[in-house]
Amino acid sequence: MRTGLIFTTIAVIGMCAINFWAMPQIPDVEVPVHWGLDGTPDRYGDRGEAIFALWIIPIATLVTGLLLAIAPRLDPNGDNLMKSRKAYIAIWCSVMIMLLAVHGGVVMLMIRSVAEASNPKEFVRFVIAASAIVIIIKGNYLPKTRSNWFLGIRTPWTLSSDVTWEKTHRLAGRLLMAAGFICLVGAFVLDGGWLIVMLMSTLLPAMLISVIYSYFVWRNAPDKRVGPEYIV
Repeated sequence: MRTGLIFTTIAVIGMCAINFWAMPQIPDVEVPVHWGLDGTPDRYGDRGEAIFALWIIPIATLVTGLLLAIAPRLDPNGDNLMKSRKAYIAIWCSVMIMLLAVHGGVVMLMIRSVAEASNPKEFVRFVIAASAIVIIIKGNYLPKTRSNWFLGIRTPWTLSSDVTWEKTHRLAGRLLMAAGFICLVGAFVLDGGWLIVMLMSTLLPAMLISVIYSYFVWRNAPDKRVGPEYIV
């Protein structure tokens, strides 16, 4: 988990550096502190509130990194999670990089007035594109994971059959990669609320299909386990 902690540290330090650079530049007037799904500011605050808002993402990033670091010790299948190290670390690091980039973009939107900002809606495109890349990375690595309680499609059926886990994650990996590529292209084609519609209409079906598929695979899996701890 050392690599993940290194990326978490770099991301948090980078965010702190951005914050210390930005704080003196925040004007002593109302500035945007929240944006709608289409990138339009929908809430403004004074300088104090803006500075407070600057630290939300760094703190959340630090907490997320620490939780990811201790997850293998909390997982009843911790050994399997460690065997899925490459996938776990790849997803962990990609999320840290995305959060750092998103934080930098949010800060730039905050310290400029709406009129001076290049285009808040373009920032939404950037977030969707960054999310799509993380989805593609996750889809690529999911088939390489083993049964665990923190990473992957965790249903009663995948957790009670290694065969079901493997087959489900092969399908889920392909579906997520397809969804990620669609979202990556759509981020530069669609606009406004359609970006969110695209994200949800590709991700939700991929996850739902994977969950349903896991049940049907489990029904005929030679290693399925049943009992009071596996209620289905």
